[in-house]
Amino acid sequence: MKKNLRHLFLSVAAVMAFSACQEKPRNTEELIDPWLRERTPVNVRLESQIGPAIISSNWDSDEVGTVTVSLVTATLDMSAVKVVALDFQYPESEYCPTADLKPGDTVDLSDGTAEFTVTAKSGETRTYTISYTVFTDPLEGCYSFTPVGGILDTSHGYNCGCVMIGGFEKYITLCQVMDKHWLWDYNRIYWPQNEDDNTLSFRLDRADDVTGETFGTIVNTPGPDGKYADYQFKSSKDDPQPVYNINEEYRLIPAGKGRWAKHGDGFITIYAYEDENYETPLHKLELLEAGDHSYWKESLDASGNSSEKIVTVPSLAFHRSFGEGPFTNKTDDWSDARWYVNNIRNVFWLIKKDSDSALENHEELLAE
Repeated sequence: MKKNLRHLFLSVAAVMAFSACQEKPRNTEELIDPWLRERTPVNVRLESQIGPAIISSNWDSDEVGTVTVSLVTATLDMSAVKVVALDFQYPESEYCPTADLKPGDTVDLSDGTAEFTVTAKSGETRTYTISYTVFTDPLEGCYSFTPVGGILDTSHGYNCGCVMIGGFEKYITLCQVMDKHWLWDYNRIYWPQNEDDNTLSFRLDRADDVTGETFGTIVNTPGPDGKYADYQFKSSKDDPQPVYNINEEYRLIPAGKGRWAKHGDGFITIYAYEDENYETPLHKLELLEAGDHSYWKESLDASGNSSEKIVTVPSLAFHRSFGEGPFTNKTDDWSDARWYVNNIRNVFWLIKKDSDSALENHEELLAE
């Protein structure tokens, strides 16, 4: 009996040992080297792109991914946006994936998105959807003038969107330029009000991705009257012709068309339209918000009182400063030219913003 039990025990042990040596089937996927499955670009760049692309894959669906870029679209043909770069981490590696898109190709973003496919060494694919946001500058848009009444004389009835400060030391004057309306031209050929029905259209054309500088074009339409202001000032009421051409000082935005740039100094730099490379600035402007703005409050008038001048801006204003002086031109000239012409300190165009987009025919107007 004991011998039989011993044989049974040995038989069971042998069966168990044999079973343990056999490979059991496992319900697991075969492991693949991650390098063989790599499908993620490290850089995607399109023309007129600002900042890096945001590249992501979908953890829940490894076959799809997204690329989001920011573009300056004003001068782009959205049906054929050029690919500047499409880079992978180790381009020389035998494991580097391939894409059906390359630098020099174009993508059609006219419907808002485009796709390209990346293929891993393993043969697995991932399809990326490119989408974009429009990069804008706060200056971009359309502006009109907000004429105000007289400052020195509130009763003359000649509203105008141009205000200025001038005069030699101790005799500083703030005026709306039509306060001395008889010193312009009754035939309205030389008439500051001619600008007041104009529309100013600012468009962003490009931006520097490294410096953050922005560059654009301006269209200054002549308005319903078809005229631009011509700042020609007479020395007296009886002079038949203007004797002071002060367009260079008073014309803040070129007639017809021009260019603008923001170089990071807080100002809007204005250029002639012909200056395509933005090399020769005409002047710099400051954009003022609505409210009261104080100037020359440290100066004293002839009586020893503060000569502070308060400029009230209804909505917005382009402001040009002529520096801190000294303003000592023709101090023996006590005519109205002493502040209008000889010692110009500040010039303001009072405006308001009507839209955040340039005129629809901005490009056509530039071509005229």
